[in-house]
Amino acid sequence: MRICGSKWLQSFRRSFFIAGIGIALASSLIAQSPGTGEAYTTYHLPPDKLAKAIVLGRERLFLHFGFELWGLAVLWLLLASGTAAKLADWVARRSRLWWLQGGIYSALLVIAVFIVGEIPFAVAGHAVSLHYGISVEGWGAWLLDMAKALGLAVVLETPLLMLALGLMRWDWSQRRYWLWFWAAAVPIMLLGTFLLPALVEPLFDTYEPLAQSHPALVRDLERVVARTGTSIPPERMFLMKASEKSNGLNAYVTGIGASKRIVIWDTTADRMPEDEILFTFAHESGHYVLNHIPKGLALATVGMFMFFWLTASLSAWLVRRFGVRWHVDSIGSLPGLTVLLLVVMALQVATEPITSFASRHIEHEADVYGQEAIHGIVADPQRTAVAAFQQLGEVYLDDPDPNKFVEFWISDHPSIQSRSTFAAHYDPWAAGQTPTFFSKP
Repeated sequence: MRICGSKWLQSFRRSFFIAGIGIALASSLIAQSPGTGEAYTTYHLPPDKLAKAIVLGRERLFLHFGFELWGLAVLWLLLASGTAAKLADWVARRSRLWWLQGGIYSALLVIAVFIVGEIPFAVAGHAVSLHYGISVEGWGAWLLDMAKALGLAVVLETPLLMLALGLMRWDWSQRRYWLWFWAAAVPIMLLGTFLLPALVEPLFDTYEPLAQSHPALVRDLERVVARTGTSIPPERMFLMKASEKSNGLNAYVTGIGASKRIVIWDTTADRMPEDEILFTFAHESGHYVLNHIPKGLALATVGMFMFFWLTASLSAWLVRRFGVRWHVDSIGSLPGLTVLLLVVMALQVATEPITSFASRHIEHEADVYGQEAIHGIVADPQRTAVAAFQQLGEVYLDDPDPNKFVEFWISDHPSIQSRSTFAAHYDPWAAGQTPTFFSKP
């Protein structure tokens, strides 16, 4: 739901056991036919930044797919080398209680995958971000964040793996353990979404009411609130002190129900012109008004049903095919959890184009909503949106000509170039055009 997502949170969510399911059955993209407005110059970079953006794009590609493939390789090696089975034997000698065995094994598995599978590429990614001046977070603070992420992974993933193990062992749930796990995962997902803004995000960043430091900005943003007819009180507008860690620009909507809020980075509030901040806020208001989080959760519920069914089917097949070689006698054994996690990660990679497509869809919707929402508030909505995207692209060194396959497979936002080009031509108040979300006066 972000204009440009937080890197540590993306990495952490990827490691979460049920993350990556996303909005698996999203509807097709809304039409992006250009209007009749003036064709402004769209996204471009000066030669020095363009050269950096091209190189950085290749490095991001390597880090992304390298991270995914290495994570899969780590789990496969744990099984193929017999390490998973040996670890299970060691744990079994420590206790006869299956649930305690499951807890110890799950925690050790999560720690091993995090340290061996994630840390190397996380280190490389942070080094790249520092090199290009996108991140300003020192290594000490970064390592502390990674330690927190590891702690959260253990706290969140260990009980889930223990639950899966129990469902695979209990007589009443053995045959349809994936179905029972899905039934439990849905309320867990809802609870996690509700608690995320209050309990998880403050562990990594500092938040304060936006009105505390930017009262004038809040008054300006209330013009957008009035334009959209929404109920977004100042109490649900927060400032995140991102400048302690990043030079990036960002805003996002998070939470659900009483915990739903809009967050603006202090870099955005302090460095972007007012009209561009209003557009950024209007974009996030689009997520708020169009109920993208509740809709996403509803569609994720359906997506998880299919995802867990596939996970169970493929895990059972792997045990039949490689169980003897891996010393895994059943999916309901301790090393069977490693098989299960391997399949989960493999399916996350395989379904990434679906979740990326869905995310691009809602981000495009929010772009359209945001540009329409500032009509009559800023002098030129098209120029404002194009300027905002230009700033985003320059800060994050986005390639003006991204690889189409890469964009299709991994991009959770439309490219800056496509967003800027659309914004430059989208003028639904022109003669013969019709706004998507608002009515003409």
